Amino acid sequence: MFEHSSRMFEIGERLIDMVGPGSQGVSRMLRIGVSGAIARSTTSDFLLPVCALENCIPSVWTGDTVELLRELRAGMVDLVLCETEPPNALRRGLQVTLIEHTPLVAAAPIDLAPSEDWSDVGLAHYRPTSPYRWEVEAFLEARGLTPRIVVESDDSIFLIEVAIRNRCIAIVPRTAARDALAAGRLRALEEVSSTNVAVHALYQDTVAADLTRRAVEVLLRAAARPMTDAP
Repeated sequence: MFEHSSRMFEIGERLIDMVGPGSQGVSRMLRIGVSGAIARSTTSDFLLPVCALENCIPSVWTGDTVELLRELRAGMVDLVLCETEPPNALRRGLQVTLIEHTPLVAAAPIDLAPSEDWSDVGLAHYRPTSPYRWEVEAFLEARGLTPRIVVESDDSIFLIEVAIRNRCIAIVPRTAARDALAAGRLRALEEVSSTNVAVHALYQDTVAADLTRRAVEVLLRAAARPMTDAP
């Protein structure tokens, strides 16, 4: 009972914040839920454009996509960023916007020269539950590449560090590898296109979602800029 009452008070405070007297020109909280896969595969500056929005105070946390969708439905979060689109049954009343596809890069230490089929090198790989796993598997199969798996993880940054320290290959989102590539800790062996993994923005399609729409717009503009490996 207390939990439900607390949530009702929070929702009420949110409504007062949006429509109350003098709300114009006053900073508003924008609650952003980021799925674990997105948080572990994007750079720390991914959400910086949102921080530059006028009269906006972003409050960001990570969580499981399913739980974040529940919170979105309950009005406890304004914007969810996740790696896959929800099924049609869960999309009713939600606006779903593709922010960007997630290009991958096969990266390795600068002096590592794998054989033609990569059979002489290791691969820091994603776990079977990760959506990136199947993008990597499809690439390896299409190219006839057979590296040995040395570690599995959902964390892109961890896979990058394993590639650097254990002298193996990691196939990760280019945004995650950007700093290591720019610093010369890794070099790009090959670009890997991805078709099923992207950054999606989900929010409730209501009149009160103006601030959320502005946040999505700035993320779209930032994603449209050419990406370089410079930090």
